[in-house]
Amino acid sequence: MSRFARLRRYFFVGLIVMAPAGITVFVLSWIFSGLDAIFGRPLQAALGVHIPGLGFLLLALVIVAVGWIVHQAIGRRILGAWNRALVRFPVTGRIYNAASQIAQTLFTHKRRIFKRCVLVPYPTDGLWAVAFVTNEEAPVMSRAVGEKCVNVFVPTTPNPTSGFLLVVPESRMRAVNVTVEDAMKLVISAGAVSPLTESSGPVVRRGLDIETLFRDPTE
Repeated sequence: MSRFARLRRYFFVGLIVMAPAGITVFVLSWIFSGLDAIFGRPLQAALGVHIPGLGFLLLALVIVAVGWIVHQAIGRRILGAWNRALVRFPVTGRIYNAASQIAQTLFTHKRRIFKRCVLVPYPTDGLWAVAFVTNEEAPVMSRAVGEKCVNVFVPTTPNPTSGFLLVVPESRMRAVNVTVEDAMKLVISAGAVSPLTESSGPVVRRGLDIETLFRDPTE
């Protein structure tokens, strides 16, 4: 292998090693900075000095304190009164009701947003899109369509945070024995990272494939 080819390989291996760690650090720092700013900015204005992490710590303590309070008898009564007050108003009631249901679905350990991966005919018959079932029961939509339907989310590539909600007849879906995590990798990579085998159990998180990373490309 020539010196230039060796340097090029070192560069790409270094890039592969640093990119996942860099993305992880970026996402975590973005989340940390956003949460820290909630109380961090008022504290900085009051104290005249910025202490990184103090706002995040205070926010975490407030969340724990609120959770402890609502577990007490007086806290439950306050929560009930607060809940009834907010849902009565026309504008705030709709926002609060929707946000409450979404938050309770997202943060309760008993439910998952994406239950399984399926293929749905989209954007037209003959073409198939990767989708995630969000609700196995859609009685209102099923009655409107005339057969059992399922709510699915079709993510966009390479940004899966946006996408489309589709109401799909169960008879038109195709079950795929692929984990949600593997399917999400397929979407994010625009199909470059494709599941090679069907799912046979829990997802094993292994990070980088070290053996493949250091394999000579000429082999």
